[in-house]
Amino acid sequence: MTHPFLIIGGYGTVGSHLVSILNQFLPELPVVIAGRNAQKASEAASRFSNAIGIAVDTQRADLGLDSQAHFSGIALLTNDLSTHPAEYAISQGIPYTSIATQLNHIAPKLALYLNHLSTCRVLIQDTSFAGALISAGIFCTKDFRSVEQIRVGVLMDENDLGGPASMADFDDFSQKEAGLVLERSQWKVPRNGDEQRKYILNDGSSFIASSLPGFDAAELAQMTKAHSVRVDLVVGQSPGSLKGDNPSVEILYEIDGILVNGQHESVSFQLTHPKGQSYLTAVGVAAGIESMLMNAEKTGLYLTSQKINPELMIERLERTGARLQPVKM
Repeated sequence: MTHPFLIIGGYGTVGSHLVSILNQFLPELPVVIAGRNAQKASEAASRFSNAIGIAVDTQRADLGLDSQAHFSGIALLTNDLSTHPAEYAISQGIPYTSIATQLNHIAPKLALYLNHLSTCRVLIQDTSFAGALISAGIFCTKDFRSVEQIRVGVLMDENDLGGPASMADFDDFSQKEAGLVLERSQWKVPRNGDEQRKYILNDGSSFIASSLPGFDAAELAQMTKAHSVRVDLVVGQSPGSLKGDNPSVEILYEIDGILVNGQHESVSFQLTHPKGQSYLTAVGVAAGIESMLMNAEKTGLYLTSQKINPELMIERLERTGARLQPVKM
């Protein structure tokens, strides 16, 4: 019998989407929806045949759970500074992931992981959209023998900023200096106008975005070996909203390099999810959970690009309504 997967924050914005997506892609996986409020957790679980709802207390080392409880893994989706959920997962020898994207919030957990490298089973999804941005970027480079430059522009809708955890992320980013960019193999803090860049979408509309503090640029640089990398973000009106539809999230990839046939090429791709950024994040977490459970016994600390096959991520994105298409140059 498969043990249930514990989702802390499972009745929040991303969590609600996540449980639905897991039911679609891993229908045999039972789920425990957890949070501070047992009633909200139970109400959320009542919508699914394979879910139950419980209360957890992340201020307790045992999370307030029954000593006989067994789980196949834990995902933390809340803006919670406690390391107890991660410590609990490590003590139980089960996979763990979280999506707290604020860099200063990751430090205590990173120290914990590094101190338990031989026993932890951790996937770091503390990146934009739980690794979906990175996975899609790597996928877009598959026809390149070598990558010279990657520029990523993200347009999020001002009416689709998610729940409290996402709002905390944006408040945190707004108070930070510009995110690092890689230029000719040298990391630097962009200044004097270099913090921003213009991107043009398939429909001809454009947006100006600012360099994003976070893991994304660093992980893309490591995995693609590109000499120049930047990731920019802006919050505004999405094409979805402008058309009177649901707010969408748009990610534009601009890639320069040498193709496998030896030809120098510049290409652009646009990833659109018409269901918005919270849903895109939930797809990323679901792909992470699926990937962890494929080899749950393997210990270690993993980046999303090390654990999630980009083709799996793209397949899951497209099956949930996302579109990845070339941009007309």
